[in-house]
Amino acid sequence: MLGFIPEGVSRTSVQEDFYRQLRELRLEKYRGLEGQQLDLDLRERLQVKNQQAALLDLRRSCFLHRLRGLDIHFAALLPSRQEGANWGEYWALRWSPEVEIEVVESSLLGDTVEGAADFALKERGEACTSLVQAAAVFQDAFLCGMPAAAREALSVLQSLSVDAAALTDVAETAVRLSQVVRYGSLRRFDPAAVVPLLEQLFLRACLTLEEACQCDAKAAPAVTAAMDQLNRLPLEHDCLEEERWLDVLRRISDRDDLNTLCSGFAMAALLERGAVDEELLSRELARRLSPGVPADLGAGWFEGLASKNRYALIARLSLWKHLDNYLSALDDLQFRRALVFLRRAFCGFTPAEKSDIAENLGEIWGVNQNQAAEVLMGELSQQEQEVLKGLEDFDFDDI
Repeated sequence: MLGFIPEGVSRTSVQEDFYRQLRELRLEKYRGLEGQQLDLDLRERLQVKNQQAALLDLRRSCFLHRLRGLDIHFAALLPSRQEGANWGEYWALRWSPEVEIEVVESSLLGDTVEGAADFALKERGEACTSLVQAAAVFQDAFLCGMPAAAREALSVLQSLSVDAAALTDVAETAVRLSQVVRYGSLRRFDPAAVVPLLEQLFLRACLTLEEACQCDAKAAPAVTAAMDQLNRLPLEHDCLEEERWLDVLRRISDRDDLNTLCSGFAMAALLERGAVDEELLSRELARRLSPGVPADLGAGWFEGLASKNRYALIARLSLWKHLDNYLSALDDLQFRRALVFLRRAFCGFTPAEKSDIAENLGEIWGVNQNQAAEVLMGELSQQEQEVLKGLEDFDFDDI
C-alpha cells in the first residue's frame, strides 16, 4: 500500500520503535490514508488489573505528543470539547507517505521516539531567549511524559524568569505553569517544583500590572487579555493571594490616568467576582460616562466593562438608562468619537444578548422590544458602513 514499508525491508531504529509502539498502543488501525479521530480518557482505568492497560490512553497521549514534538504529522491535537474537563484529549490521525519520511528523518536525533523527542526538547530549551519559549518547551516535555526533560526545561525557565519580561509574556507563562500544576497528578508528574515559580510570576504580574495599563489604544487589548488570564489563576490555586489581586484591580478601576479600556475591564472583573456593589458601580458610571469626559475615553471604559460578565450588565436596567442619557447629551462630534468604541464593544455580543439589550432599551424608550431590536440589530447601509470605517481611522485630536 502506498506510504508503507513492507515487512522484511530494513528500517531505522526509530522506525522499529515507532511501529512497535503502534502495536503496543493499539494504534495500528489508525495507520490509514483516510483520517480518523481518536478520543482519549487520561484517567486510570480502575476496572483492569494490568497497569499498562489501565494507563493505555495516557501512554497513547505521551506517544502522540512526542510525535508532535518531532514534527511527525501522524496526529493533530484537536480542541477540547468539554470545558473544564482535564482528562479528555481529542486527536485526528492520518497516515501519509510524508509521515514515513518524517519518522526516518527523526532517526538523526535518536534511536527511539522518546530519545529523539528528548534531544529535540533539549535543543529547543538551549535556544530559548524568552519566558514564553521556555514555558512552551516545559509544557511540551510535561505533555510528552518526560519528567527529566521537563526538569531541564524548568531550569531554563527559572534562569530566564529573573530578567525583565512584558506582562503578556508573564501571563502566558503563568497560565502554562498553572496547567501543569492542575493536571500534574493526572499525568503522573509531581508539580511541587513548579509552584514557587508560579507564585513568583503571579506576584510580578501584580506589581507591574498598573504600569502596563499606562498604554495606548493599540496595546490595551493585549493588556486586558493578560489581565483576563491572570484573573483566573487565584480561583484555580489557593497558593496565590487573591486579595492582593483584587486590590490591584480596585486601584486600576479607580485611577483616571490609565488606559480606560483597562480600567473598565478591571471593573468588569471585580463585578464578576461580586467585589463591586450597586452604589460603587453607579458612581463609576456617573464619573466615567459624563459629558465632561472626552467621549472616546468614556466609551472606551464602557467597552472594557462590557468585555466580561455581560449577562450581569444586561440585567442592570439602570446601566442602560445611564448609557442612554450619556449618549443623548453628546453633541455630534462627541457622538462620532464615542461611536467607534461603542460599535467595537457591541460587535462581540451574541444575537440573544442583543435581544435582551433591546428589551431594556424598549422599556427606556417606551417602545416595544421588536422596534428597539430593529434599531439595534438592523443592517447598516453601504454608506453607513463606509462612514464608520472612516471614523475608525480618523484622528479626532487633529481637530
